[in-house]
Amino acid sequence: YHFFPQPKSRPLPLGVHLSVHDAWIIGAALATALGLAIFFRTTRAGIALRAVAQNERAAELMGVRVARIHALTWGIATLLGAVAGILVVPRLFLEPSMMFGPLLKAFAAAVLGAMNSEAAAILGAWLVGFIVVLAGGVISTEFQATIAFLIIVLVLTIKPDGLFGRHQVKKV
Repeated sequence: YHFFPQPKSRPLPLGVHLSVHDAWIIGAALATALGLAIFFRTTRAGIALRAVAQNERAAELMGVRVARIHALTWGIATLLGAVAGILVVPRLFLEPSMMFGPLLKAFAAAVLGAMNSEAAAILGAWLVGFIVVLAGGVISTEFQATIAFLIIVLVLTIKPDGLFGRHQVKKV
């Protein structure tokens, strides 16, 4: 049962129907991912942010203002959370725990891909989405959050660096 009328959908090849709202979600997600990739690779702030993430002390010794980078990180995270909330709210019913499912699936995607690679996290998101939807169709949609949680547990147990992550050895 839906509280709000469902938007009209457009037929795509292979019998897939895509609503206008879902198309906006996909477009916004791709634009955000592309914008973040460009930001992290080309701007001074993005490069400084990556440097602080890799080695905070070395970045500080190179003249990066770490406190500002931490503030920038919180600002970017807040902006991304707001964009995600705006895009997903029309699809979910408003309740205190409404973001638990998407948050769990996003964390499973980051763990499955790799915590240190944007491309691997995106591929992890596709894999988690495919696995969760497939399991929801085969078993039941009631278990989608459980499947995402099992993905997190299995990946952290078997390959803690993620499927596409590289184990980093640090000398001290």
